[in-house]
Amino acid sequence: MIQVIENKFLLTGKEYQYAFYVEDGKLYHAYYGANLGVYYESCGKEGYKVELPKEYSEFGRGDFRPTAIVVRTNESLSTDFRFDSYKILDKKPSIGLPSMRGEKQTLAVVLKDLRLNLKLTLFYTPYEDGLVRSVLLENNGKEAVVLDKISSGCFEFSRGEYETIDLCGRSNAERQYSREKLGNGVKKLASSRGITSHQTNCFMALLKSGAEEETGEAYGFNLIYSGNFNIECEKDAYSRVRVIVGENILYGGIELQAGEKYYTPEVVSVYSIDGIGGMSRNFHRLYRKYLINPVFADKIRPIVINSWESVVYNVGEETLFEFIDGAKGLGIDMVVLDDGWFGERDDEDRSLGDWYVHKTKLPNGLKPVIDRCHASGMKFGIWFEPEAISPNSDLYRQHPDWAIHTNGCEGVQMRNQFVLDFSNANVVDYVYECMKNILENNAIDYVKWDMNRSLTDVPNAKKYRDYTLGVYALYNRLTASFPNVLIEGCSTGGARFDGGILYYSPMIWTSDNTDAWCRAKIQYSTSLCYPLQSLSNHVSDVPNRQTKRSIDFETRANVAKFGCLGYELHIANEKEENRELVKKQTAEYKKDADVILTGDLYRLRNPYQDGAFAQIVVAEDKSRAVLLYVRESSVLNGQKEERLRLKGLEENAKYVVEETGEIFTAKSLLKVGLDIELKRMDYSSIILHLSKVK
Repeated sequence: MIQVIENKFLLTGKEYQYAFYVEDGKLYHAYYGANLGVYYESCGKEGYKVELPKEYSEFGRGDFRPTAIVVRTNESLSTDFRFDSYKILDKKPSIGLPSMRGEKQTLAVVLKDLRLNLKLTLFYTPYEDGLVRSVLLENNGKEAVVLDKISSGCFEFSRGEYETIDLCGRSNAERQYSREKLGNGVKKLASSRGITSHQTNCFMALLKSGAEEETGEAYGFNLIYSGNFNIECEKDAYSRVRVIVGENILYGGIELQAGEKYYTPEVVSVYSIDGIGGMSRNFHRLYRKYLINPVFADKIRPIVINSWESVVYNVGEETLFEFIDGAKGLGIDMVVLDDGWFGERDDEDRSLGDWYVHKTKLPNGLKPVIDRCHASGMKFGIWFEPEAISPNSDLYRQHPDWAIHTNGCEGVQMRNQFVLDFSNANVVDYVYECMKNILENNAIDYVKWDMNRSLTDVPNAKKYRDYTLGVYALYNRLTASFPNVLIEGCSTGGARFDGGILYYSPMIWTSDNTDAWCRAKIQYSTSLCYPLQSLSNHVSDVPNRQTKRSIDFETRANVAKFGCLGYELHIANEKEENRELVKKQTAEYKKDADVILTGDLYRLRNPYQDGAFAQIVVAEDKSRAVLLYVRESSVLNGQKEERLRLKGLEENAKYVVEETGEIFTAKSLLKVGLDIELKRMDYSSIILHLSKVK
């Protein structure tokens, strides 16, 4: 809801309230927190005007904290934006970027810098579970200006003690959970790699000191963008906190010509009085309802088996027939042909960009392989790496200039490849036509879109943004032309796991690391912001390719089930007992998937701290729940595992544990707990099902 009372603005959702006001032509922040029902100012007005909490801070006017916007001219580094007007729009404006869906009322507040003739519009869209913000800058002057910084949102918090959670990591260890006390100074999370990256994620949580999983106050911030991003959080000398979230504009800035306009990506912020878990559930509800493509949102994803770890580049009709025949009758829905099917792709040194069928490996095209899939009761999917180009490719020999490059410099190769310049419309057209030709002429229901390296040799800051817009342009064309083809996002694992990709891809490959204990950690931390139905999880062979660790087949599947289940096995070579286990696992998953993918998630054990990973997903109507418990190390003989207090159940109901037939009151499960017993081995696990007794 949006309310405007004289010079005061009040935005409210189900649990939160956000307020700011105009004074002497400037916007000041008043309050962000629990829904109080009335306008309230918590940040205070003590001190000098320049030190008051700003609604959208600007550089050069006496505010020395991180600022939201920096505009540069030949004569100036400062701006003086003053309140001009406001309007309540019937729906969100179209910003030309992935954004939250739904025709929601939006507050547009207009600020103007009369000296530079700039118009700045701040957009606020209150959803029931969170607030969405973005910014539009228009250059109405006669001269160009340079944007060195323009953020999507500036958030102010009154003095106090705070902690932060961020998701940093590396390849094969993406989005690792990190919680720390916020000290004085600036904490900065950013990517300058042209993609979200393995190293950082565009999410941060700010916690009031003492907040835990289900108690205390928690704020979350997530940028809906797939390129360079910037999150700055400063605690100043007076213990006040400011959070800035937006695109990361790199060196030299972006020139905004006279008459041009610039939209920022959207930032989603959520507030919870129910701790970190409440924050996560708010994000999950928002993204399931308003971000993920409604064609696929809350739908059970197909169980896939991917050819990569089994076949690698050894693609051929007979090899693929064997692979498909091995998957037949096991409850698998989709066979995905990964790398090696195109151009002259016999290894990683060649043919990226040559998106036509490998004539030697598949002389009859894809049709016989797809027909074999269909005859076996499965659908067919295929892998592309649309943004890449190999120096050893027909495409590069014809268009070397289509690789991102800096004139006069030899290009940097990573993985024996360059990155195509998606800021060039001709490049996007070419890749679209190639993919369209494959998809139109073959019965393909699923695409795995991979992106395997960071951007280098980028000649200017604007190229980064234009590249990202080109990626979105290709996504827009593909999803419009093939609305029922499910596109899974991937980037050397989880290097581009963000809301921008999630807008188009209803599931994203969580990590190339499929070791079950490593995945338990990655899935735990990813779920802080992103819903389980966005996590693509596969059961792979042992010893694991990344860690060389062997974990029980059941545990590998149990961890993978809490998301979108798939397999990375040469299933035809598996022993019969494992094949029977796959059949059992897929059948069980199909019974549980509606709860797992659409229910409310409660994290019960933190694998980074507790030596165990436990979580329960409760159906929206609380009639069913699915519980997962994984223990890292075995316990002494005769010792009980632990008594686990559950969350999310209907307090006055009774529940039966289907595996044992025992009936418990919900109060006993919530207040006392449920005894967990496992096999006595490392990395043992169990899934339990609870149903409400009628």
